[in-house]
Amino acid sequence: MVIKAVLFDYFGVISSDEYWRYVREDKNMQAGFHELSDQVNRGKISWQDFEAIVAERTGTSRRAVHAMYEQARIDPRVLAYAHDLHETYKTALVTNAHHEFLDPIVSSAHLSNVFDQIILSSRIGATKPQPRIYEVTAQTLGVMPEECIFIDDIGRNVDGAEAVGMHGVLYQDLVTCKSVVKKILKQQS
Repeated sequence: MVIKAVLFDYFGVISSDEYWRYVREDKNMQAGFHELSDQVNRGKISWQDFEAIVAERTGTSRRAVHAMYEQARIDPRVLAYAHDLHETYKTALVTNAHHEFLDPIVSSAHLSNVFDQIILSSRIGATKPQPRIYEVTAQTLGVMPEECIFIDDIGRNVDGAEAVGMHGVLYQDLVTCKSVVKKILKQQS
């Protein structure tokens, strides 16, 4: 099948991911803070409650937790790459995030100009690597999963995308990502 859509993760791909450094856990290992992040990402708890719980568990203040998230930065090179792909392919931002946190960023960074769809886990009640989030994304874009490339910095999320038929790219850096995406596009043309 021909590739019709390229999907990007937000934290760790489009933006830096300060959370896992802050809580001192490996985002690739499912332990401790993963259950808490899963609850907020599925919309089971509010963003404000999440910040308060993280502050309590890390022995810091809610203000410090909020400041940590304020330090996250969008990588303009990755965003430019997504914009370039958007000229030819449908694009989507698919992320485990709470809408109360990410909606203001989507608006202020004008991410809707780069992505045809922005799929936030808290809005659909499913997180990566659950099949539903990938299936909803493909359906929303009007494409088959096999017509999608999915880019994420967490292996289990890439595995989840591949399990529903998408082409997965494990993000390590932009140069490598571009090379792998180019290879997939060439193979599928």
